[in-house]
Amino acid sequence: MSLKKIIHTLFNNTGIYIGKRPTFKGKANFSIDGLHYGFSFPSANYAPWQGDTAFMHIYNQVKNNTLVDIYRCYELWKMIQKVHILDPNAAILEVGVWRGGTAGIMSQQLSNIKSTATLYLADTFSGVAKAGAKDSFYTGGEHSDTSQYIVEDVLQNKSKYTHYKILKGVFPEDTAYQIPAGEHFGLCHIDVDVYDSAKDILEWVWNKLIPGGVVVFDDYGFHSCTGVTKLVEEYRNSPDRQIIHNLNGHALMIKLQ
Repeated sequence: MSLKKIIHTLFNNTGIYIGKRPTFKGKANFSIDGLHYGFSFPSANYAPWQGDTAFMHIYNQVKNNTLVDIYRCYELWKMIQKVHILDPNAAILEVGVWRGGTAGIMSQQLSNIKSTATLYLADTFSGVAKAGAKDSFYTGGEHSDTSQYIVEDVLQNKSKYTHYKILKGVFPEDTAYQIPAGEHFGLCHIDVDVYDSAKDILEWVWNKLIPGGVVVFDDYGFHSCTGVTKLVEEYRNSPDRQIIHNLNGHALMIKLQ
């Protein structure tokens, strides 16, 4: 065993995490376009996923197909269960599927609770779309190392949930027409990295979201995705929604009315 692995094992056994400290231009505390960032590591160590054998089983199968960490993956897993209680017929929408990791986790949970709700999975399969002036790092085309085949493999051979539909192209303008009129949603997971794309998705789905439904912005808490942070903050004082900044990086936008 290498010295590095020994050190990590010793620290992990004592509950101390060793991770890469995010920096920008050599600084741990910085601001970009008026948004403030700094190293934030909560000391809370409640890890319910460790006792959730169903989650850990699917997570270990798909973890190499996602850039989303276990904290955020488990939050999506539990949200599927919650929105099913609110409305078992409410559909789920994920935009920004990449290689299908979070899709696999959500579809497995849908299967576990015996749901028949449709899981819509939208992606260009050619990388980030609509990068613009409000995005500090993305320029377009990033994360193109995927394909519809890779996602289909996850859904058919790992989660095995059959009530899904893949929407290939830019959402909503290229593919939303494939969703039946009158469809309503309990959860929308937006993982598109940039302002304009996230805004277009939010505006499309909001009036189709059930009361208590949630829009999850995967990239909100990361300085590489400033456009998404800016978008969420624009809605901070809107009376029809509650916005929660989760220290795992998610922003949760909950529809109140």
